[in-house]
Amino acid sequence: MADRIAVTGVGIVDTLGTSPMECFENMLDDNYVHPVEFETEIESLQGLKCFKTRVPEYDIPDGIRKPMFNSLSIASKNALHVVQQAMGDIDSTDVAVVFSSLASKPETEAGPFVDRMRGGKRLSPRTSVQFLNDFSAGLISQTFDFRGACVSMDAACATGLYSIDYGIHLLKTHKHVIVGGTDTPAVDDDMYLFNQLGALGTTSCPFDKKRDGFIMGEGAGCLMLEKESDAIARGANIIGYVNTISHHTDGALGSPTAPDLNMTGAIASMRDVTKDVNDVAFVNAHGTSTPIGDDLEYGAIQQVIPNTPVVSFKSKVGHSLASSGVNETIYTLMCLWNQVIPKNFNVDDCDHEFVYKYKHKLKHKTAVKNSFAFGGKSSSILLEL
Repeated sequence: MADRIAVTGVGIVDTLGTSPMECFENMLDDNYVHPVEFETEIESLQGLKCFKTRVPEYDIPDGIRKPMFNSLSIASKNALHVVQQAMGDIDSTDVAVVFSSLASKPETEAGPFVDRMRGGKRLSPRTSVQFLNDFSAGLISQTFDFRGACVSMDAACATGLYSIDYGIHLLKTHKHVIVGGTDTPAVDDDMYLFNQLGALGTTSCPFDKKRDGFIMGEGAGCLMLEKESDAIARGANIIGYVNTISHHTDGALGSPTAPDLNMTGAIASMRDVTKDVNDVAFVNAHGTSTPIGDDLEYGAIQQVIPNTPVVSFKSKVGHSLASSGVNETIYTLMCLWNQVIPKNFNVDDCDHEFVYKYKHKLKHKTAVKNSFAFGGKSSSILLEL
């Protein structure tokens, strides 16, 4: 029998909280905290909304000096924070790291960067390296003395699931793999880019007819992966299992910013991960609150696994780019563990029968989580207790 892939630790911070339990309890809570006004001096971006990450009371790791820690961006500090939560009592240097960022620029440098570049002004090495998307991965390995493989993935909004998949690959040569993502994209340049694409909306309401785009979110998340046999041997608490991951694209049928209307890649990915499963408790949809994407995804889900409940966590946390797939994987595992899914918030006018407006108890022990991305990328993961 094949050795299953166990999740033995999780860490999360987003707009709902700074720990897995706090985030999950606030996700289930019927109270809704609306996104805040995006603070900017750029007139064209004023009036936009965002879900800002909560800032933890950081416990500075022993492996990093305080001046260095203080110079880090919030995204980098959050990366260290969630790794500390997920790693538990691991005392080993044989740990691989797959940790990604798509928008990790130091918040205080995002605006002045161009002025510094034009004027030939100095940018400190400590600040300069933080503009690299793989900075957090290297920072984690250095801080915690992890000496295994160290890499960052980039698959746009599907980055989280690609990271988990590569993390599983690294378990062939390492006993432990840290997989995660961190992003704080509620900054001028990222908000400008997505606003120009017409992707940003006014309300986070996946599947509701009034949806007009996603709300930018922020956060970080981390999973500790190891083989089931190793986890049992060391007496680790197993939170759940990664059963299968599948990735497809729409090829020539899609476009750089929109999926194939027949959802070719999404259907192929979901079919791959559910072909040997009879009962799926629910699907955590990519569900970004975009006018086209939500309906297409719902139709694809019901085509592959009919009559299955569908929930989007983005109604409460927005879309946090590289951290989104990992964070939502954590929420999905916690839903399975507690046998409940939250209601879909802000759904007032929706024709989709299985997009529930109330908390729903679960009977089965497997769930699908989808992540879709620009370029027709479609990824699905099957999780189980």
